[in-house]
Amino acid sequence: MKKLLTICILSVIAFMNATYLTVQNYKIEHSPVWSVSSFCDLSNSLSCTNVLSSPYSKVLWLPFTAVAMIVYPIIFAIAFLWMQKIIRKPFHILSILWVGWIMFNWYFISQEFLNIWSYCPLCMVCTGIIIVILILWILGIRSDFNKILKK
Repeated sequence: MKKLLTICILSVIAFMNATYLTVQNYKIEHSPVWSVSSFCDLSNSLSCTNVLSSPYSKVLWLPFTAVAMIVYPIIFAIAFLWMQKIIRKPFHILSILWVGWIMFNWYFISQEFLNIWSYCPLCMVCTGIIIVILILWILGIRSDFNKILKK
């Protein structure tokens, strides 16, 4: 239960982070060049603005962060519905979602390293949250298997 509560809390934090970054992205797109800055613009190489203004930060026409705004509420809903005992095996559902999301996330991070050459600190926070959700997922699957073995 604590794992699921933690996943819910992390999903809310990540959603707020993704929302902030998506708003920043649209401000960048609709303002004069480089007139928008963010509190996470620490230097030229550590800059949310530099990353968000890059064409590599888009998936088709959507900013990567807008996709995150869709994924995190789904993760929250699955974990919350399990806590309410509506879903019986959330870790199996989360595993499929997590694998897809982590591959998508690592693709975006690789774009920062290979093409943009600037790194978004808030995007790294989301990556950290995904890793923590992975660890919680592994612990949840392990405890599910332990319960099966005890029967």
